[in-house]
Amino acid sequence: MVDAYVDWREEGAAVWHAYERWTCAPPADALFAFAAYQAAVDREERAADVYAGRVTRVAAAVALAVDLAPTEET
Repeated sequence: MVDAYVDWREEGAAVWHAYERWTCAPPADALFAFAAYQAAVDREERAADVYAGRVTRVAAAVALAVDLAPTEET
């Protein structure tokens, strides 16, 4: 799960770098810089979905483990 988190964070950083390149691009390069920014956002979104899926599966497994854990009778 840590690898998915790291991927998500790295893609998030790439979004910020692409945004900065887009906002600083000369007019002749702005269209291409914006396309690169959009692609970076798409990659970050996919990485976020992967990470969210793994977190959801871990949370479900923990909840199941808690439900199945033996309890002390008082």
